[in-house]
Amino acid sequence: PPPPPKKGKMLLGGVVCVVVGGILVVLFVYGSLMMAMPKMRSCEVVSLHIYPIKSCAGLTIDQAAMTRLGFEWDRRFVVVDSKTNLMISQRSHPQMALIRPTVSQDHNTGKITLKTTFPGKTDFQEVFCLEDAEKKLPTAVVEVWRQKIVAARLSHDASKWFSDIIGKPCYLATIKGVDAHDRPVKAHAVNSGDQAGAFADGYTYLLASEESLASVNAKLRMKGENAVSMDRFRPNIVVKGVGEGFAEDGWARITIGGIEFQCVRPCSRCALPTVEQNTGVRNKNNEPTRTMKTFRFFPWVIPNTPKIYFGQNMICTEWKGKKPKTIKIGDRVKVKCPASSAGRQTSALTRMMVFASKLLRL
Repeated sequence: PPPPPKKGKMLLGGVVCVVVGGILVVLFVYGSLMMAMPKMRSCEVVSLHIYPIKSCAGLTIDQAAMTRLGFEWDRRFVVVDSKTNLMISQRSHPQMALIRPTVSQDHNTGKITLKTTFPGKTDFQEVFCLEDAEKKLPTAVVEVWRQKIVAARLSHDASKWFSDIIGKPCYLATIKGVDAHDRPVKAHAVNSGDQAGAFADGYTYLLASEESLASVNAKLRMKGENAVSMDRFRPNIVVKGVGEGFAEDGWARITIGGIEFQCVRPCSRCALPTVEQNTGVRNKNNEPTRTMKTFRFFPWVIPNTPKIYFGQNMICTEWKGKKPKTIKIGDRVKVKCPASSAGRQTSALTRMMVFASKLLRL
């Protein structure tokens, strides 16, 4: 009789069968979920937004340059409580919605000019060099959602201007440099070294769809409430053509204009969407938060801890290149890999599908 097969070969054969079987299962689930996704017509970017000073008014732009910290100039400045070094936001000071900043840089001299306006107050202008932020300006350790960030403190005149509006002592801070700033994503990281942005809440990009906003407004109108505009949710990238409201809940890996993004987790919402951005006044009925709690309240990210979700937090895995990459209005959006289910971007199955889709160049 022939000699029995060696144990080593049997073990290797078993491992190969398990790996191949696992890949086939993952691909089957991937294909099933892709087929079950809402049919997207021509999905594209319809607006782009940056918010130079955290929690102040945003700027609508036609195209946005990408950096390791997100869109250029997005949340590069933050208003900070002088006593606690904690960030100050519209959550506690809704009047910040009326602070309107513009920012520019002279690439010949390196000078950065930040201009701000506020109703009934003299306009303010701060001019400084990025090199000064790195080496000369006083250092401040700013806290954003329990994360301590080394920053540069701007002028006393800036402190006075913002303190008058906020109603208590505060100062304005900025990053020490795009390359010098280091703030890794502290939760739900996809790759080592992924950045959380300059002073954003936790991720470099926030995407939302017009269809999702329409779904929220339909619920509001049914209750006799006024519709809300997209600026309540402060996204960076607004798209349309996703097929149905909240389709982005089920995305894991997408491309925008051919640039790849990883969808990290849906965005949980605080009280800020209740602030009318044109008046700086909080809605007396706590809308749209009260209505959204009836149909957008899920325990997606933290088990047994439901929160209200709107929009998709993302990081960019391809921001770096020989030439600065940009996103512009009209760029096509394509879903490369779905999540295992809505809101499950961090599940083991989703991670396996993302890995398989990249490996097979799907």
